[in-house]
Amino acid sequence: MKSLKFISSAVTFIICFVTTFTGFSQNKNLLDKPFIEVSGQADTLVMPNKIWINIFLSERDFKGRKSIEDTEMEMINKLKEIGIDTEKNITINDMTSNFKNYFLKQTDIFKTKSYSVIVVDAKTTSRVFIALETIGISNVHIEKIENSEEKKIQLLINGKAAENAKQIAESYSKPLNQKIGNAIQITNMNIPNQMYGQIRGISALQEVVVTAYRANKSSNYEPDIQFEKIKISSTAQIKFALE
Repeated sequence: MKSLKFISSAVTFIICFVTTFTGFSQNKNLLDKPFIEVSGQADTLVMPNKIWINIFLSERDFKGRKSIEDTEMEMINKLKEIGIDTEKNITINDMTSNFKNYFLKQTDIFKTKSYSVIVVDAKTTSRVFIALETIGISNVHIEKIENSEEKKIQLLINGKAAENAKQIAESYSKPLNQKIGNAIQITNMNIPNQMYGQIRGISALQEVVVTAYRANKSSNYEPDIQFEKIKISSTAQIKFALE
């Protein structure tokens, strides 16, 4: 029985070795054939259509004059006034209090809440900042921006990068009276796109919007701002067989 087990193990080892060697030989044979290796690039710019705005409320900011529940209700009503669907586009991120510190420092207990509001463009973003400024809420910032069609656009750009790589390869092979064959190796060189954006020409939306609003003193005033477009790019490194 022991000898049978040994023989079985030996056969398994031989099969694995042959399979590995065969795979290595196939790869080696592919690379032994004439080929050309090129890189193709493609990119596009798209406007953000999904913007996350973070709103942070703290009872400490109102020095006990208003509870966080009253401030929250006032915030929601104000956002409804400017057309925000508060049921769909507002989520609560966190709710805490400094109750742990109360026994150590004998300080007052202040509750805090954090919210995310989703809007679709820069104009609505500025309206949110201005509306919240009118009720004394200033701890507001942009969390991130993105385009909701980015994944679909990325696939199209990948294909365009591959097409460009083939055109580059053909530009080299045609003068030599050779043809481009099948791709024998494709390497994706993509770097994840940066999804955080800025406002064109400035570093922070809140500063510009609120400062402009205060200078204008008009509830109908809307600063003319735009987000920078998001760059979606792709780089493909491809080896083509030469025929």
